[in-house]
Amino acid sequence: MPFSAGGNTDAVARIIAPRAAERLGQPIVVENRPSASTVVGVEAVARARPDGYTLLIIDTTLPVLPTLNRQLPFDIFKDLMPISFAVSGPTTLIVRNSLPAHSLQDVIALARASPGRLTYATGSVGGTAHLAGLLLQEAAGIKLTHVPYAGAGQAANDLVGGHIDITFSAISAIQGLIEAGSVRAIATTAEQRLPSMPDLPTFRESGLPEVVVAAHWGFYAPGGTPPQIIQQLSAAFVAAVREPAVSSDLEHRGYVALGTTPEEQARILREEFEKWGGVMRRAGAQGG
Repeated sequence: MPFSAGGNTDAVARIIAPRAAERLGQPIVVENRPSASTVVGVEAVARARPDGYTLLIIDTTLPVLPTLNRQLPFDIFKDLMPISFAVSGPTTLIVRNSLPAHSLQDVIALARASPGRLTYATGSVGGTAHLAGLLLQEAAGIKLTHVPYAGAGQAANDLVGGHIDITFSAISAIQGLIEAGSVRAIATTAEQRLPSMPDLPTFRESGLPEVVVAAHWGFYAPGGTPPQIIQQLSAAFVAAVREPAVSSDLEHRGYVALGTTPEEQARILREEFEKWGGVMRRAGAQGG
């Protein structure tokens, strides 16, 4: 996992891995290997022996990597083989408690009053939070200052400490902080309100219908992994995700349990490459 512990991808991995391990008859060790824009961790899997024993879990950061870095040491479509998209989920705009903003329009007004003064943190360049931040700036015509971290957990800690103004996060990773009153949730990028937070408005309701973001978290194997191994891995992960206790836990945390086939995952990956690559290019690739 090319992120630090405590973030959204970490949560997904640690919920699903034990149940998939039971089906495979093999232990699954979740190894956090954070790096700049996930490249080091992804390359480690892309270059691993294609025997099914080294896998990758990553979010929507993957399809934007080719736009962010034109000299990647791997090809996301050739050097990685889809296994299954486990879950999808929106992200939510969160602000530090001391920020004088209680609605999306409040945030926009603050940003317009002092362009570039508000900072927004993300767990990685090109990740879901980054894409949501770019869409917010594009749709509202505002300028925010991007502060990338090596993981969403670190970003959340600095938000609580008041060192940054804004972040985007899956509800699962930050709901405890919201309930404790340590941070404030403003709006979600979901198409409809989240069952776990029915009082939280969507961006659509708040005046920005363009800001709809659904990330996908998926498992990949190295390119060249035999088809029979891919199918065995996919069956194990899909069964784990669709286990009632697991899917209920995921949905309670704000995710949507999927469990796609490798073919469905490959199609969605290509679609996200086209969609989010365009967002990054319009923002100048580095997407401040």
